[in-house]
Amino acid sequence: MYILTSEGRDYLTKGLPERQLIEMISKKPVHIKNLKGEGIAINWARKNHWITIEKGVVSLTGEGEQALREKTAIELALFEVSEGKQIGNDLLKVLENRKLIQVKKMQIVVKGDEINQLTSDLIVSGAWKKYPLRKYDVQAPAPEIFPGKKQAYRAFLDEVKEELVRLGFQEMSGPTVESVFYNNDALYMPQDHPARGIHDIYSIGGKSKIEKTILNPVKKMHEAGGHGSTGWKYKFSDKITNNLVLRSQGTAMSARTMINKPQIPSKHFAVARIYRPDVVDSTHLTEFNHLEGIVLDKNVTFRNLLGMLTTFAKRIANIDRVKFLPGYFPYTEPSTEGYIYHPKLKKWIEVLPAGMFRPEVTKPLGIDARVLAWGIGIDRLFMVKEGIDDIRKLFSYDLEFLRR
Repeated sequence: MYILTSEGRDYLTKGLPERQLIEMISKKPVHIKNLKGEGIAINWARKNHWITIEKGVVSLTGEGEQALREKTAIELALFEVSEGKQIGNDLLKVLENRKLIQVKKMQIVVKGDEINQLTSDLIVSGAWKKYPLRKYDVQAPAPEIFPGKKQAYRAFLDEVKEELVRLGFQEMSGPTVESVFYNNDALYMPQDHPARGIHDIYSIGGKSKIEKTILNPVKKMHEAGGHGSTGWKYKFSDKITNNLVLRSQGTAMSARTMINKPQIPSKHFAVARIYRPDVVDSTHLTEFNHLEGIVLDKNVTFRNLLGMLTTFAKRIANIDRVKFLPGYFPYTEPSTEGYIYHPKLKKWIEVLPAGMFRPEVTKPLGIDARVLAWGIGIDRLFMVKEGIDDIRKLFSYDLEFLRR
């Protein structure tokens, strides 16, 4: 039988050299002098007619652009071999020549009057009918098999949702493309204040239309205050509030929920995909998930909030090391930033930002109760729970990582 060499396993995960090359130059052509050590990749890419080299500049051809969108026969064959499947002799020869596979000899024989192991040849020829089959040893070593299953992080998010529903929470919903009104203004974040700078956003073309009955109380609170607040005292812009952005915080769904006059007391949550420009590294992505939540009750306190966050960390991720520091958010007071300890990274990670909504947020939205609010970094909670040291692995296509 054929198995992958170490080089074959590496290419199965990272892609063949020629594919790595065309992905590199797909953004812009590269001079060949900057491709030192890419000789194999260049040779195969030229053989496949994926690239051209003119005056030393390596560029993609039309066939190269097509190759970016689909797997080649060689790549598919490499995957088939990794799964223990049979492939054609021509492809076997190419993979052998490239030293991506090697032969593992197996002795399949007829012992005495019994067939030791069935093969396709025995089945096709009908020779298996001439001999009894050897009894199957259920304790004999067998190849490791990875059955289909739900992606691990997806399964974790579903478990979190089920747990919160069991705790009496109702699930919230809201659009990914959100208005500035719900994303910022309804949360008492002034349009001209540096506080809004803590929420970098992706702007989207087009406009929303906020009903005056919803907009005016929020606008009035910003401009003139009320309910004991002096407001921000600036000219509120209806044009800005109707702009569209990619949702930068799950709190936008909390604002939508409160505007819909929820029952008091009540508890609400959402696992929300949010988007913020950032430098991608082991603990940051430009799109990630937040576990957003609010509790509306006339009698809840800040102490209830801290206890609830500690309970979440223990029940959702089996985390015992939790600490809280004072925090600042324009829409909550008091506010906190909760940290959990990652034993593999050996550092504290901020994942539990929370606070109590200010009256400037709740009153214009028609809420006459205290509101506990949080936006948990659920991605990072999962990292600590599973001992993962790189957030990018949560969304990885690496089959070996996903299997194990």
